[in-house]
Amino acid sequence: MTVTKSASRAPHAVPDTIVREAIRLFGEKSYPVVGMRDLSKAVGVQPGSLYAHISSKEALLMAIVEEGITNYIDAITAATATDDTIEARMRAAIRAHMRVLADTTEQTKVTFGQWHFLGPENKERVIKLRQQYESIFLEIAQEGIASGALRPVPHLKATLLGVIGGLTFAAEWYSPAKSDGPDGIADAICDVLLRGLIADER
Repeated sequence: MTVTKSASRAPHAVPDTIVREAIRLFGEKSYPVVGMRDLSKAVGVQPGSLYAHISSKEALLMAIVEEGITNYIDAITAATATDDTIEARMRAAIRAHMRVLADTTEQTKVTFGQWHFLGPENKERVIKLRQQYESIFLEIAQEGIASGALRPVPHLKATLLGVIGGLTFAAEWYSPAKSDGPDGIADAICDVLLRGLIADER
């Protein structure tokens, strides 16, 4: 599996092999069950050698989670930075999410499924990242309501969080080999969402 890189964010200089095997092991066994010996065996090095690349197992999980969420933020922000209609931007946001999911399915499972094993300080950082991710959808919807393109709905944030929860959970069932393409699935999800939000009847 290829993990998207960035010089400005985790996993920094951690070799691809360590990141890839950590994602696989955390996904298959869960973070608490995997020890440094398990990881060193999977990578093919002595346990002590891992500490030349990572400071701790939690630091490795945090690097995976932080990069995982940032991948989504970057992709969705870029996809929605247009002058398109609200409907088109919401569709672009959901398509961008599903495309990232299709490329990083296993990392996404760990990112959204195991971040709660982190310590308090790291959890706080992750919560802020998740809020940044969620705010992209919320801001599009709020702009749509303000412009009249979308109708006001009770509990807008709760409604969108329900959709976002479904998007993040999609990693548990999505299979690039078996599922419809990411755009097709995204459009189906978006059609259901917009049916309840579009101001004019269609």
